[in-house]
Amino acid sequence: MWSAGGGLKPGEAFDANRCEPSLQALIDAGALPSGRALVPGCGRGYAVAALASATRHVTGLEISETAKAAADAHLASAGCGGDRATVLVDDFFAHDPGVRYDLAFDSTFLCAIPPARREEWAETYARLIRPGGELVSNVFPIGDFEGGPPFALTPETVERLLVPRGFRVVSLEETPEHLWARGRPEFLYRFERKPDE
Repeated sequence: MWSAGGGLKPGEAFDANRCEPSLQALIDAGALPSGRALVPGCGRGYAVAALASATRHVTGLEISETAKAAADAHLASAGCGGDRATVLVDDFFAHDPGVRYDLAFDSTFLCAIPPARREEWAETYARLIRPGGELVSNVFPIGDFEGGPPFALTPETVERLLVPRGFRVVSLEETPEHLWARGRPEFLYRFERKPDE
């Protein structure tokens, strides 16, 4: 599976060498839930570090010890101790935290998994996020090209996956060019998990 962590150097390919500016803007505005947060496919942990705070503990997931080590090194340099952020080597689809998350951030993760697993991706988020919790999806790369990873995405694709599984749209914003994380168009989608029926 393609991953932004491990073998890529900072700033190389899809490693943005920073938290996505559109996510950072939400953090700076205090717009996101506190509590427990999840970042699957967290790469070097830029978003994990940005989200971590005195009121939010963030769990990043990666698929290899090499990727985890790169994320741990970044978190240490950013001053994010174990009380605020943790990176685990774990399979997102089998991840079982015991308690549901208040927030999740998905960026360059959905585009990395085979399209045949997209329904399972949505079902996993429905299982992992508590009612009233939020999923923020950085929709990237935008397009209708063939092949991957990364595989092409559209906002409509993400909405079609999540709404039937108990999520409602909070907002959809086309990211302004000056906030693009990787030099190409992206959208930022916010979803709220509706109460279990």
